[in-house]
Amino acid sequence: MKTPTILLVFTSCLLTCPDSRRVQAAIVVSEFFTGRIQSFDETTKTESTLAFVAGNPGLSGLAYSQSENTLYASALNHGGVYRFNAQTGSLLGFSSLGIGPGGLSIASNGDVYISDFASSNIRIYDSTLTNQLGLIATPAGPTSGVGFLGNGNVLISTAGSGVYEYDGENTTLFANNPAASAQIATDSSGNVFIGHGLGFSDSVFRYDEDGNILGTFDISAEMINSTGNGSSIGTSPGGITFDPQGNLLVAALGRSNPSDPGGERGGLFMYDVDGNLLETFAAGSNALSSVVFVTAIPEPGFFTLLAFGAVYAISNRRNRRII
Repeated sequence: MKTPTILLVFTSCLLTCPDSRRVQAAIVVSEFFTGRIQSFDETTKTESTLAFVAGNPGLSGLAYSQSENTLYASALNHGGVYRFNAQTGSLLGFSSLGIGPGGLSIASNGDVYISDFASSNIRIYDSTLTNQLGLIATPAGPTSGVGFLGNGNVLISTAGSGVYEYDGENTTLFANNPAASAQIATDSSGNVFIGHGLGFSDSVFRYDEDGNILGTFDISAEMINSTGNGSSIGTSPGGITFDPQGNLLVAALGRSNPSDPGGERGGLFMYDVDGNLLETFAAGSNALSSVVFVTAIPEPGFFTLLAFGAVYAISNRRNRRII
C-alpha cells in the first residue's frame, strides 16, 4: 500500500507557490524627530509607516530580534524602550528604564544591550526588558552605540570619546576616534562599521577586528538633496546595518534642524562592501537615526500546515509497516 502524496504535494506548494501567505522582508528605519518608524519593502522599496510614537520621543536606536519577532526602539526623550511586533508594528509594550537610551543591540542569546546617553554605561536586559542582567562601565562616555565583534566581544561607541571593547572582564580602547559615535555593525569578514551621529562628520568608519582604520563610506550634502539651513556641519550617517546579501545600509540624520521647516534632512542609502553606492531609498527625507533589516517570517498557518503534513506522512509510513 503506497503512502498518500496529496498532502505532501500541498505542503511543498506552501514552500514555493507565489500565492502562499508570507510577510515580505523589509528595511526599517526610525525618524528621530517625528516618532515614526518607516518600512521599505525589500523588493519594491515601497515606503510605509510601520509604527508611530507620539509625544516627541526622540527615537535614537532600533534593534531586531528574529527569535522574538520583536522590534526594539529606544526613545531618548521618553527615557525608555518601546517593543513592537516586527511584522505588524503592533505595540507590545514600553519599558521606562530611567536612562537616556541611545543605540541598542541584540546578543546571540537574546539579551538586549542598551547604551545610555546619560552615563558611561551599557545596560543589559532580558528580552522583555523586565530584568536588568548586568552593566558594562566604560572609562569615558556618554555611550551612544553598541554592537559585537565576530569573537563575541562587545563594542561600545561613545559621544566623542572613542570606541571601547569589552571582553567579558576588561574594557579597553578599540579606536581613538571621537567621530565614531553611533550604530555598530560587523560584516561576515569580521570588519567593523561604525556610524557618526554628532553632527560634525559625513562618514561611516570601517575598521578591522583589531581596531585599525580601513576607510570610510561618506554621505555628502548633495546626496541628501540639501536645501535648507540645517544646524549641523555634517550629514551624520549614524544608522548602519547589513542586509542578507552583505550590502551596507546607511541611515543619515542629515544636517537636521527641527525648528526650520525647510531645514536639511537625511536619507537612506545602500552600499556594497567596497563602498560603491548601489541605491538611494530616500534623500531629503526626515532625519533617520537608525536602520535594521527585518527578515520575512511565514505566518503561523504555514507552520501548522507544514507540521500537519509531516505528521500525516509519518503516520502513514508507520501504518504501512504494520500492514
